Amino acid sequence: MLLKLKFIDFILRVILKVLPLIAFPKVNVWLYRKLGFDLHHTVRIYSSVQIFGNINVKIGAGTFLGHETLITGGQASIAIGENCDISDRVNIICGTHEIDSEGVRSAGKGLGKNITIGNGVWIGFGSIILPGITIGDKSIVAAGTVVHKNVHPRTIVGGNPMKIIRKLDDNG
Repeated sequence: MLLKLKFIDFILRVILKVLPLIAFPKVNVWLYRKLGFDLHHTVRIYSSVQIFGNINVKIGAGTFLGHETLITGGQASIAIGENCDISDRVNIICGTHEIDSEGVRSAGKGLGKNITIGNGVWIGFGSIILPGITIGDKSIVAAGTVVHKNVHPRTIVGGNPMKIIRKLDDNG
């Protein structure tokens, strides 16, 4: 039974790799749902998006994931809210390691830290969301930002190191 499930997983991932990059976003969502990820049926995903690892992923209604976006990690959950716009080549990574100062490797035991992205968030091209991060509702992450600490709701952040650019008021 396990071998059969692994084979089906392999076939679904091959199909995702061979689909044209922008075609069939509903098929891509259907395939990822068959792989066990919790995606609302209105999510739009390009076929070059990769979701893998020992993670729980939930993506809300109306959210868009751009080309070559990577969602990965281990032993954690990634929750992306509704109506988010996640640009191309964004990395959302919930896996990390403990520091091992005594062993032969500095990267000790692997662990996962949950990531939460609120509703209406816009994440710019090439940004990296690190393990354990929460990004509040209606926030904006500028292109190329390394998000290494939590982002309050309705806040624009950017850069590496990440800095607050400004707070959004009720008028935007």
